Amino acid sequence: MRFFGLSAFAAVSLIVATAGAQTAIQAGEWETTEKTTMEGVQPMPSSSKKICLAADEAQLERLLFPTPDEIKQHGCKYEPGAKKAGVLAATLTCPPNDQTPGVTAKAEITYTQTSYQGIGQLEAADKSGTTVKGKSELSGKRLGDCPK
Repeated sequence: MRFFGLSAFAAVSLIVATAGAQTAIQAGEWETTEKTTMEGVQPMPSSSKKICLAADEAQLERLLFPTPDEIKQHGCKYEPGAKKAGVLAATLTCPPNDQTPGVTAKAEITYTQTSYQGIGQLEAADKSGTTVKGKSELSGKRLGDCPK
């Protein structure tokens, strides 16, 4: 089960990194933080990273989801949710393969031009039908202009 959890985490990490709705945010250097917990898996430490977004890629989706090409490459499906001002809702579903379980990730993120915060609900299932559920706490903030 531990290996399954780590595989699910790897798949979720792939998932939680542009797609669909094009929700504009400010370009610049962003710091993103993710804390994921999976049922039956030892707690994982939170992770954070800094990302520099150029003006032509300054969308919230760029911080949260793979690119459309990556989504297609892995056979995944991105579905934007209902549109509400200041809220991004979306679901990403990826089928299982020999290396990773199938994953369904649903996110609801509240955002401004310079920050975001929200929850992702995760469900990972391997080919044998073993399912693990989890949750990610997602947040990010614009730090300023990108370093030169």
